[in-house]
Amino acid sequence: MYSELALYKTLSGFAVAASILPLIWHVKSKNIPAICLIMWIGIFNAISFLNAFIWGGDIFKAWDGKVFCDIEIKFIIAAMTGEMGSIAACARNLANIMRDDLPVVKTRAEKRRQLIIDLLFCFGAPVWMMSIHYVIQPGRYWLVEVMGCTPTVDNSWPSIVLVFIWPPISALAATYFCILVFIRLHRYQNEFENIISNSTNKTTKSRFLRLYIYCSGLILFLLPTTFYTFYRELNVERLPYDWKLIHDPALWADIYKIPTNGKVAFDRWIIIGAGLLLFVFFGFGQDANTMYKAWIVKAGLDKYWERMRKNKKEEARKRHFVSDWSSSTKTEKITTSGIMGSAGLNSLGDDDDE
Repeated sequence: MYSELALYKTLSGFAVAASILPLIWHVKSKNIPAICLIMWIGIFNAISFLNAFIWGGDIFKAWDGKVFCDIEIKFIIAAMTGEMGSIAACARNLANIMRDDLPVVKTRAEKRRQLIIDLLFCFGAPVWMMSIHYVIQPGRYWLVEVMGCTPTVDNSWPSIVLVFIWPPISALAATYFCILVFIRLHRYQNEFENIISNSTNKTTKSRFLRLYIYCSGLILFLLPTTFYTFYRELNVERLPYDWKLIHDPALWADIYKIPTNGKVAFDRWIIIGAGLLLFVFFGFGQDANTMYKAWIVKAGLDKYWERMRKNKKEEARKRHFVSDWSSSTKTEKITTSGIMGSAGLNSLGDDDDE
């Protein structure tokens, strides 16, 4: 069981590190939805990494997490919706690129409107969930072994309307726009390169396809996970809503600690995988390589880099020279042997004549 904990710690740490370079690259390209998506994934994986180290041992002897968990649970309860809202915004922008009725040049008002819509997709529902959570929060939080701070939600009907309904809505919106992009890609496949080159988003074919494949891949995993979680919540017996009971000071401050024997919830692995795939999709492209080269120049390492390249070329040239010299030597030996062999045969022939 605890080998799973060690793997969880390692991969969540790698997932956080893997998000840094793609985030920097998208900040440079000013792609707001992609920046938000990477931030949500990075925040969730950072929380997973920290919590695994703090509460990965004996949960009953661990720190109670006061103040720290009070803040953290607000991000946890909104992170999944934030991720899917950001995917929806990314896919929506990609779908708009494939439209044939958009203006060639965007006005300042259109850019401002686009920014507002992107931010609403990425932060609208998450901020609402963070803000309204207290209304249906029956306890301060729970402490679950390995996963750490866990938000509490009351089993009354307002919980469905105020919190649990938003992840499925965000997932459906993201799925709709991903399907819309696929339809338009199929419809305009012959004009795809021209549409991309004339786009006002300053994107390329490679950037477009990498972002689309990444978002679509996430939705393939997150959509069923979200609806499975929602289905389970609907099957929970609903109690009448009672503000006084939910916020009873004698009960609300209790912090329950739950052991798991080192096990990790399956949905945590999905977000870790999303973080690792960020670097696979956005850490090896031509734009990323250009950024790496610029960093090398700024750090003053370009001279050493050039020196290493020259040394490698020189070594390759020497090996090639030695190989050519060796080949020519062998050829000379074979030729000489052949001449001597011919001479010997000739001499034998002369002896026979005599």
